[in-house]
Amino acid sequence: MTARLTRWTGLCAAVPLALALAACGGADDPVPPPAAPPAPSSPAPSVDPDAAEKAAVLKAYEGMSAAELETYATGKLAPELETYAGHKALADIKSTLFWYQQQGTVMRGKPVRSPEVDTIDTTSDPFRATIVDCVDSNGYDKVKKGSGKAAATPSGPRRHYVTSTAQRARCERSSGCQSKKPLIWQ
Repeated sequence: MTARLTRWTGLCAAVPLALALAACGGADDPVPPPAAPPAPSSPAPSVDPDAAEKAAVLKAYEGMSAAELETYATGKLAPELETYAGHKALADIKSTLFWYQQQGTVMRGKPVRSPEVDTIDTTSDPFRATIVDCVDSNGYDKVKKGSGKAAATPSGPRRHYVTSTAQRARCERSSGCQSKKPLIWQ
């Protein structure tokens, strides 16, 4: 019998610019999550069997977000970014970085994020999870790299919902999957 290990092999990207992102409220508005069917009431609270997996998904999302912020703040690809981002997410981040480099700009500050695991299916292969995040970029600004002076920022809402999907493939120990890599956003 071959031992099977699981590891994250992909987490679909925040698709930051490609998805039609809905604004998630104004600066003073409470931010409601996307509409979801009401949960049936139960007489006693139950333990979430997917709590550990949800925590792992959020941890990976936070790691990828931190690496992305470092990339845009320094104007160089963060060394750990490829640990978290793959496929389309990595390509999107690299192309955005290239655009910033061509403009001589970097990002300063930090967006405020409110990620929540929206759905999770631990029974599928590959495993799938979806995160919905309201990203508020009011304190996150583009500046000229050399001078630190403000660069032109597009007008429009600076709070958006971002939806990201995770997937984890199962693999055999003999195929090199024994390493415990973090989730990878695609």
